[in-house]
Amino acid sequence: VVYINKVGTFGVSSASYWWGRLAAAIQRAGLKIVSAAWALWAMLFADDYDLTGEGSTYKEAMLCFIWWLVVLGVPLSWKKSKGGFTYSWIGYEKSVREWSLGVSASRAEWAIKWMGGVIQEGRVKADELREALGRLVFVYGALSYDKPFLGPLFAFLSLHPPGVNRRLPLYVRIVLGWLLDRLKQRRSHKVVTRRALKRSVLRVDAKAEGLSVAVGGWSPHYGSDGKIRKDLSRWFSVELSERDAPWAFVKGIPARAISTLELLATTLGLVLLNPVELSGPGVAGGVTVTGFTDSLVSASVVARGLTTSFPLCAVAMELSAQLEARGAELLLEWVPRQVNAEADRLADGDFQGFNPEMRVVADFGKVRWLVLDRLMEAGLAFERSANRVRERRGAGGVVCKKKRLGQLAGGRLKEREPW
Repeated sequence: VVYINKVGTFGVSSASYWWGRLAAAIQRAGLKIVSAAWALWAMLFADDYDLTGEGSTYKEAMLCFIWWLVVLGVPLSWKKSKGGFTYSWIGYEKSVREWSLGVSASRAEWAIKWMGGVIQEGRVKADELREALGRLVFVYGALSYDKPFLGPLFAFLSLHPPGVNRRLPLYVRIVLGWLLDRLKQRRSHKVVTRRALKRSVLRVDAKAEGLSVAVGGWSPHYGSDGKIRKDLSRWFSVELSERDAPWAFVKGIPARAISTLELLATTLGLVLLNPVELSGPGVAGGVTVTGFTDSLVSASVVARGLTTSFPLCAVAMELSAQLEARGAELLLEWVPRQVNAEADRLADGDFQGFNPEMRVVADFGKVRWLVLDRLMEAGLAFERSANRVRERRGAGGVVCKKKRLGQLAGGRLKEREPW
């Protein structure tokens, strides 16, 4: 006897593929029909549609697409259907009235409650942290400025086997406190039209030779003819000692932290030079800053928005906080060192061709950071502790018996606290 499944439930591994093909055909055909007369945007995630209409005919456009689904026999759950100018979709909140995107109130409330509880208790179970991080990755998919702050949480989780209950190090508590405060202040971001600049507003570089460490950069001033005026360009050059930046020596020689120094140069350039393109009326919320750096690693970190490597992650967190304060986005473009020659010379302490009066002099120890100073100090202690754990693990160390998630006290997080 041969049994054939004619239902096509999602329990069949191949069903999702065929449903994806079918749903795509339905959606594209519907858009072709509706958008011929009315403006409509239709998004589909699994089996959840999001329809957005524009202009005086927005109702006709959305209702026509729904009619199209009904005609084709697509099963719709009317009791789960909703809409308006502000509504939730797959856990995110979309507002066409405020033109913002964020996380729904219920999911933000859960994240606030969980982080607050963990901070208050001062401890966390590894299994629970793993599940919670999955949810937080979803939350910060919309709140992208906070995404780099998840790096230390993943680093902390990687040190501990399932089934253990560990005390939170200061480094993790600082990160959770920052995320908690920011989520309490806002759970959405304004959606703005990004205006990509066709010319760079920052050019930076870093040097790490032996025990000599320095960063430098400049903000090109463009004349009315579009040519760069170096004599009118603001610039900086800062030497770093082990007292100023002990994190640069945490891996031995500073050259091993060159990617961090490159990203630090970008962050310092943003803070000290504060390019005028970021402060113009009507531009601060929508400009895209294009930074020039010859570090391919730092460019990748900015594009990806997340790294667990210390001290790189600490600088990435500070940079993200500085960008949010300006409502800006940063795109680091990799260029060969010879193309970035001026910034390279500034990092070497060669100021030839630059106007001394345009120099921004700064004491690195007195720069007003948003979070970097606290993260670096706590992160150093965490990194030393993490290295000891890794060494014990490599030498055999202590073996912790893994428990099945279903056997943990209280069950899994998704069962105790569904969201």
